[in-house]
Amino acid sequence: MMEKENMYAYMLHNIPGWGNKTLNKVLEEFIKCSDIVGATENDFKNLITVKQYKSFDKVRKTWDPEAEYEYLYRRGIDFYPIFSKGYPSKLKTIPDPPFGLYCIGRLPDENRPSVSIIGARNSSEYGKYAAKLFGEKLALSDVQIISGMARGIDGISQQAAIYAGGDTYGVLGSGVDVCYPEENRGLYESLMTRGGIISEYLPGTQPKPQFFPPRNRIISGLSDAVLVIEAREKSGTLITVDMALEQGREVFAVPGRICDSLSYGCNSLIRQGAAIASGPEDIAHYLRRNICPGRMPENKDEEKGGGIIIATGTIMEKLSNKQQRIYEELDFYPQTSTAIYEKIIGKGIEMTVSEAMNSLVELCIIGAAAQNGTGFYKIM
Repeated sequence: MMEKENMYAYMLHNIPGWGNKTLNKVLEEFIKCSDIVGATENDFKNLITVKQYKSFDKVRKTWDPEAEYEYLYRRGIDFYPIFSKGYPSKLKTIPDPPFGLYCIGRLPDENRPSVSIIGARNSSEYGKYAAKLFGEKLALSDVQIISGMARGIDGISQQAAIYAGGDTYGVLGSGVDVCYPEENRGLYESLMTRGGIISEYLPGTQPKPQFFPPRNRIISGLSDAVLVIEAREKSGTLITVDMALEQGREVFAVPGRICDSLSYGCNSLIRQGAAIASGPEDIAHYLRRNICPGRMPENKDEEKGGGIIIATGTIMEKLSNKQQRIYEELDFYPQTSTAIYEKIIGKGIEMTVSEAMNSLVELCIIGAAAQNGTGFYKIM
């Protein structure tokens, strides 16, 4: 019986002109999708417009519910209407819950904590580092990472979670069978087995600007907390924050330098009362205390009492003594080789210019540092 209701819900979701609010309103009145499918124009009373009824009647006469639903299943796409058993309970309580969700892979496990990591698409090296750190360390603490699979902070944090062996879920502003952005194709394919790809939009729907703000309510709605890593003062990321607050979710922000435009949004959130995320342990402690006490394992890799800048133990272990000395003087912002060398000499460390330059080049080769037109900076 439930499978039949899901099948009819999928048909209703395909009616042109029937948006999320209309579908939920009609379902609330009729209770069952099978009753909606068999309703007359008079049965709808003042629920829908004449145009919407004509659209419904046309689909009803031409649609083969069983064949269409079977075709969806054969494509590896699952459909979860709001009344189905698998539909996330967290979403049922948010304002304007999606009538249905499409998924490739699986939906988040409701018995495990989830955190959404969001931020700037054109992130700095500092932001990229933070995204990798939080994505990896939270995944190691058995936290599921929810994000939008966007370029920048979103995709980096999700990829880091996958590398750490964790689970992560991408909520798209397109159909689940449409990879956007294309540059994250590798991440998209990984999500099929290391989590899931989720959307409220019909399969085949191409991404449009107006689709992304609504999908953000799903990102925050599936999460127990929202973490912001880099955001400009007027940023689309802050739309998700507003939705998270409306949904009663805890908001964390990674602080940044006061002179960096990419940090204005985070610093402003902190000023307004958002919790400071000085390291992954801040969020892990919140989840253990407030969301899943006694059910979340301790992560032995968590740094004690520290923030982002001390989470480099595994990197330092792989470096030679000279490389370590140089790496310690690097920042996420470019410095000239002369400035770095002067810092080394200023600390009384014996090292020639040639040795310093060789170490800088070696750090770039192994991927711990990088160089641009203005100097060298760390990337791990």
